[in-house]
Amino acid sequence: MSQFYKLGLSYEIVQAVSECGYLEPTSIQIQAIPALLKNRDVLGKSHTGTGKTAAFGLPAIEKVDPSNKQPQILILSPTRELDIQIATELRKFAKYKEGIKIVPIYGGESIENQIKLLKRGANIVVGTPGRVMDHLRRKTLKLDDISMVILDEADEMLNMGFKEDIETILEYMKHTYQMALFSATMPPAIMKICEQFQHDPVIIEIKSAQRTIDTVHQVYYECKRGRKTDALRVILETMQPNLTMIFTNTKKMVDDLVDELNEHDIKAIGLHGDMKQQVRTRVMNQFKQRNYPILIATDVAARGIDVDDIDLVVNYDIPQDNEYYIHRVGRTGRAGKKGKAITLVSGKSQQRFIHEIAHMTKTHIEKETLPTSAVLIERNQNKYMEKVIEACSEGIDSESIEMANQLLSKGVSIENLVSALISMSYKPLDIDVTELSDSKQKVNKIYQGETLPLHFNVGKNQKVTPSHLVAAISEYCHTKSDIIGKIEMKGSYSIVHIQKEKAEEVLEHMSLCRIRNYDVNVKVDEGQGYKVVRKKKTGSRKETTKKRRTRSNR
Repeated sequence: MSQFYKLGLSYEIVQAVSECGYLEPTSIQIQAIPALLKNRDVLGKSHTGTGKTAAFGLPAIEKVDPSNKQPQILILSPTRELDIQIATELRKFAKYKEGIKIVPIYGGESIENQIKLLKRGANIVVGTPGRVMDHLRRKTLKLDDISMVILDEADEMLNMGFKEDIETILEYMKHTYQMALFSATMPPAIMKICEQFQHDPVIIEIKSAQRTIDTVHQVYYECKRGRKTDALRVILETMQPNLTMIFTNTKKMVDDLVDELNEHDIKAIGLHGDMKQQVRTRVMNQFKQRNYPILIATDVAARGIDVDDIDLVVNYDIPQDNEYYIHRVGRTGRAGKKGKAITLVSGKSQQRFIHEIAHMTKTHIEKETLPTSAVLIERNQNKYMEKVIEACSEGIDSESIEMANQLLSKGVSIENLVSALISMSYKPLDIDVTELSDSKQKVNKIYQGETLPLHFNVGKNQKVTPSHLVAAISEYCHTKSDIIGKIEMKGSYSIVHIQKEKAEEVLEHMSLCRIRNYDVNVKVDEGQGYKVVRKKKTGSRKETTKKRRTRSNR
C-alpha cells in the first residue's frame, strides 16, 4: 500500500499516486507536502530527479476548489518542455479529483488556442514567465483568485533572463498568497526573491539525485528514424551484456520489441502495467535468474524493481520526463559496480534532450558511433567459433561420427564437410550498419588560417555577451575555452572564431542549444575577410567562350 496517506493527502490523491507506481515518498515529498498543506511557504534546494513535481503538485491539487473555474494555482517554469511535463504529471495525480482543469501556457504555440482553454476554465495554470506576461498584458489571464504560486527551477529562469518577468507577475497579485520556490542552487538573486515575496519559509535541502548515476558511463548513438531496433541489435551483439534493461514509453512498444528481438534469437521478456501481479512476478523471476537476460519495460512498470546486477540500461525511447532518465540510468552502476547507459537518438529534438539532460545532471553523455560492418562481422564470427569450440570440448558423439564417416566414404572431403556445416549453422547479422547512422554532414569547406569563423544567430540585441558564448560552447561541447579565438559581437548575430579541427564539433553541438532562452543556429560564416578555398570548376573552352559572349551582350 502507498505510504503517501501518512502525509495528510486525500484518498483520491493517494489512489492516483499509487496507480502511477509511487509507493514510498521521497525525502523532499516527506518534508514539503505536509508544510504546503499547512499553508506554509517553502524554499526547496533540490535537483530534478528528487521527486519535487509531486512534492508541490499534490498539495496544489488538494487546494483547488473545482466549483471555481478561475485560476487558483500558478506554476512558473523555465521551458515549454518542463511546462508540458509538469501538466502531464499533475493530470495523472488529479485523476480522481473531478472537475480540476490544468492548462499549460508557453511560447511557440498559438496564443489564441491558449486563450480558449483559459476561458473554458483553468484551476491550475503552468506557464513560462514570458507567455504568462503575454496573457497578463492581454488580460486573458486573471490572478485574482490565485492562492498558491510555485516557482520551479528558479535558478534556470533567472539564468534565462526572466527575473524582471517573475517580479512583475508576483507584483500583479495584491492579495496574500502562499509561495513555494524550488531551485538547484541558491544565488543571491534567488534569495532576494525569497526575502521579498516569501514569509517565514520552511527550508528544505535535498542532495542531488545525480549522485546515483556517478558510476554509470552514459553514451548515446544517433540512428535514423525507424531503425532503432536494428541499432539495438547491433549494440547487444557488440557488447554482449549479462543483464540488460531496455525502456520504452508505451506498453505496445514493449510487446512489439520483445517479439522482434525474439524473432532474431535474442532472448527478451517484457513488463508493463497491463500485466497481472502473478505474471509480473514470473517475469521478474525469469529475468533475475537470467533465463531471459533482457527485460523490456515501461517506466511505471519498472518502479519497485530491485536488481543490483544490471550492467546495461538502454533508453530505446527518449524518456517523457527528465526525472525518468535519472531513474532509468540509476538501474545500473549499483552496489559500487560500474554500469553503462545507452540512449538511442533520432532527430534534432531528441539530440536536444541529450544535451539538456547532460546540463541538468552535470554529467557527460558521450556520443559514440556504431561499430563498422567489418568489426561486427568479426565479432559475430568469433562468437560462433567460441560456441563450436565449446561444443567440441563436450566429447565425441558416436552417432555424429558415424554420419561423418558415411559422408567421407561418399567422397566428400573434410574441408568441404566442415565448410558446408558452418554455412548451414552460422547466421551472419542481416543488418547494413552503414544505413543506420544519422550523423551530421561533415564540414567540407577548407578555410585559410588556423581558425574557422562561425556565425551565431544571437548578439547584442538578445543581450548575449562573449562570456555567454564562451560558457555555452565549453558546456555543450565538453571542451576547454582555449579552442575559442576572437569573438565579434554584432546587433543580431555574433562571429566566433574556433580552432579549425574543433569547428565540426561546435557546429554539431551548438545548433542544439539555447542561450538566454533563444534557440541557437550556427553556421560557417562566409562574410567579409574570410576567403573560402574551393576547387575551381573546369569546363570546355567552348562553354567558357559562350559565357563571355553572354556577359558582353548584357
